[in-house]
Amino acid sequence: MRIFCKTSFLSVFSSFTFFVLAAIPSVAAPAVKLRASFTSANGARPSSELIAAGGGLFYGTTFEGGINNKGGVFEFNSNTNSITFLDSFIGANGSYPAAALTAAGGGLYYGTTISGGADNIGGVFQFNSVTGSITLKGSFTGASFYANPYSRLTAAGSGLYYGTTTNGGVNAFGSVFEFNSNTNSITILSSFTGANGRAPYAALTAAGGGLYYGTTNTGGANNVGGVYEFNSNTNSITLLDSFTGANGAFPYAALTAAGGGLYYGTTYFGGANLAGTVFEFNSNTGLITLLDSFTGLNGAYPFAALTAVGDGLYYGTTVSGGDNSFGGIFEFNSITNSITLLDSFTGVNGMSPNASLTAAGENLYFSTTFNGGAQDYGAIYAFNTRATSVPGPLPFMGAGAAFGWSRQLRRRVRQAQSVTGKIAEARPT
Repeated sequence: MRIFCKTSFLSVFSSFTFFVLAAIPSVAAPAVKLRASFTSANGARPSSELIAAGGGLFYGTTFEGGINNKGGVFEFNSNTNSITFLDSFIGANGSYPAAALTAAGGGLYYGTTISGGADNIGGVFQFNSVTGSITLKGSFTGASFYANPYSRLTAAGSGLYYGTTTNGGVNAFGSVFEFNSNTNSITILSSFTGANGRAPYAALTAAGGGLYYGTTNTGGANNVGGVYEFNSNTNSITLLDSFTGANGAFPYAALTAAGGGLYYGTTYFGGANLAGTVFEFNSNTGLITLLDSFTGLNGAYPFAALTAVGDGLYYGTTVSGGDNSFGGIFEFNSITNSITLLDSFTGVNGMSPNASLTAAGENLYFSTTFNGGAQDYGAIYAFNTRATSVPGPLPFMGAGAAFGWSRQLRRRVRQAQSVTGKIAEARPT
């Protein structure tokens, strides 16, 4: 707990006039810093992570903004900290993209929109970064009625991509579909039934051998979601385990592979404090295991997938909680199965992040927030895990001042210790 008695400290050392405080090693606390704000003209309400394109450039989608306020594709230049709006969704080419882009090579990217297209229930588009233009490639129709894909596409090779729809399919409970970029066609491969899950918001995670794993937001044994397997060889969906509420509920995020058949993920709700969880899915046993719960203080309601950073560590974001209830960035340590808040959003540097972190270099990550920034249309921020220096050796006469640091700085020191003291350097709603 955050307990510190400055008075007791000073009284203990008041008689030791010539005592010199031992050197305190310099540490660094991770920090979130605003890089650029959305203005509506350059896009608004980004809900997905950035995709690195090389040379300090990143591409992303905004849920709103642009010519028709139906979203668009933008470029973020990390060398100049500038956002350039590249093209708008207008309905005919799709509208309201919630997912990140998927690179296809040659400057081409594919993505999905929740609505728009031929029947206004969503589509698959191509973004050409050479021309900066969006082109609709396929629309959901017929059997995919009320399709609404929220997830990004997962490349499957030979021009094929797999994705999920939150609604649609035979039972209107969602589906797994294939997009063939060679023929620009969308095919529903399998439908959710409720018993095997319902309403998948997350992308599929490839597991090899034609198998993919994913999460559903509801359905399963307890109607609070589950983990399923999609077999692309048989085009079948199999529920592997259900969430219970105690081990999490209502996941929105994709699974992150950890090796050895293990996957880590987040749930938006459930757990010990009903503020969400981090869980493990073991594909060898087909079981979900609760690893830690969010408390509000260390974040609440994680929407995005975890980002692996090595040595058993993962970074993630929460929509709410943290110091200001505007969300935060946390570290999950899979060695100790613990969640630690690393920094909080303030509103000025963004708030309500829906997106995962994207690596941008040593100790540096970029991402987006759905709200906050200069005009509250969202922001792009940098998360630097070694950003803020804390003073090192201090003489005794400075000790009182040092230990009289503000509550905020003392908290940041504790957060820094969670980083520097690692064992092995250990949606839209």
